[in-house]
Amino acid sequence: MTTRTIQHGRKRGLPGAAARPLAWLAGCLAGMALAVSAQAQPGSSDADIFWKESDVPPAPAVSTAHAVQIDMPIYSEVMVGVDVNSITVSSKDGVVRYVTFVQGRNGVLSAYYQGVHCKTFHGRTYARYHLDQPSPGWESVDEPWQDLKEKKSRYARAVAQAGACEHYVPAPNTEQARRIY
Repeated sequence: MTTRTIQHGRKRGLPGAAARPLAWLAGCLAGMALAVSAQAQPGSSDADIFWKESDVPPAPAVSTAHAVQIDMPIYSEVMVGVDVNSITVSSKDGVVRYVTFVQGRNGVLSAYYQGVHCKTFHGRTYARYHLDQPSPGWESVDEPWQDLKEKKSRYARAVAQAGACEHYVPAPNTEQARRIY
């Protein structure tokens, strides 16, 4: 059996102390390249990174004729429905907008004009319609966007999960969004 010995010698190039800053710099550059590639996902664009809501159309007419009930947890104090004819999907900003009906255990029925941005899973209420008032009509609310994963957004989250958003993606167009419900 032949034994081979490997000679350990000094590597050619920069002396050890001078090579350390260059190795550190190379590591930093590699880390930055990974961070940039993680942010720039295939199919993403500046519009995805710097999302801005387009102008909100006026609230549609209120009608319960085409309302569908949304499943809520058994412990929920409200019944929720969506007017299928009010559902729209904006091709400009990806927001799904609709009219939601909420009825409490006391029987009072209210309607809300809302929107969901599926990519961020945030929702927003634009206006409220009090059906029990002597002269009902839309009242502007204009709330800021809220994370639908928060506890106070249970019914809006249920509406989004029932059809407005599927895996953080809105339906491709209004017609298909209406069919989902």
